[in-house]
Amino acid sequence: MSPRPSVKEERSQQIVEAALKVFAEQGFHQATMDEIAEEAGLSKGALYWYFKGKDKIISTLLQWFFEREYSKMDEWVKAGASPREILDRTTQQVIEDLLSLKMFMPVLFEFISLSFRNQSVGKVVRESMYGFIDKLTPVFQDGIDSGVFIKEDARDLVFAYGALIEGSILVWSYDINTIDFAQMTQKSVGLYLDGITKKA
Repeated sequence: MSPRPSVKEERSQQIVEAALKVFAEQGFHQATMDEIAEEAGLSKGALYWYFKGKDKIISTLLQWFFEREYSKMDEWVKAGASPREILDRTTQQVIEDLLSLKMFMPVLFEFISLSFRNQSVGKVVRESMYGFIDKLTPVFQDGIDSGVFIKEDARDLVFAYGALIEGSILVWSYDINTIDFAQMTQKSVGLYLDGITKKA
């Protein structure tokens, strides 16, 4: 039986979920901590005890998102999945998780744009990106060493993989209710992985 989440973890999740609802309705910049506290059913003082600002709430959400992806990758590695299987499953997991956060996507773009002007937000975005790269680099390197993937720098291959996913997210944002994000991303990443896979 999995351990029961701590009260702090449960309260943090409660706040993040409330914040997402407020962000989706008001936008990241317009939303206030007062509105988030009200939505969460907490006093403003209690809210600030858990999170000092809106950027900290988004930081926690990003951390949870990537930790979920990392946990799944570790499971697949331990189960003996091949590099291609791990990457295919990772792509599918990312797609499913992003689709579950569909209403939050405009807020995420607001947050990313803020990273250019806000040092602390920029730090969060960079840490998330490099953490993802560091986690996937050994997977690509294993594919190179085992002769499955072409001989290229593993980090370059990871950057290209990440760029395809990020690019798909950007294209999706142009018409989020019409474009099939899952199909577009699976096709793009599949073509890329086929291209770096050595032909028998």
